[in-house]
Amino acid sequence: MRDMEPENEAAWLAAIDRNLQLWIDNLGRTVVAELDTVVVGYEMWSRTGTTSTLVTLNVSVDFRGRGLGAQLLQRFGSDAIAAGAGHLELGVHSRNRARRLYEAAGYRQVGVDGDYLLYELPHGSLRSGAGAEGLDSKE
Repeated sequence: MRDMEPENEAAWLAAIDRNLQLWIDNLGRTVVAELDTVVVGYEMWSRTGTTSTLVTLNVSVDFRGRGLGAQLLQRFGSDAIAAGAGHLELGVHSRNRARRLYEAAGYRQVGVDGDYLLYELPHGSLRSGAGAEGLDSKE
């Protein structure tokens, strides 16, 4: 956590029990991305009915700006659709620059929850696609 999201460490520690359970419950829907055996990022999603929610997506600071976040986001969508998702959603802190990634991928803001912006992918945008090309992933 300190290496991947140092600015969020205090908030995570305050909610550690809830977050731990979330990670345990969704470990099977977690992808760890590697480039040349170096861990460069990860994504995790959850599912309730036909709705799949991106729980977290993170790329190591030294590897940002190379399209890896877009590849992990595509992998989330592909995996969720393959598992029967009819609706994709996510939340992102209002100050997080990743919101531009989500918007570029077609996600549209549909609400606000405190400091978080809520996004969903419009229904017509759901399509199965290739996984994260160029990344080795471990599930």
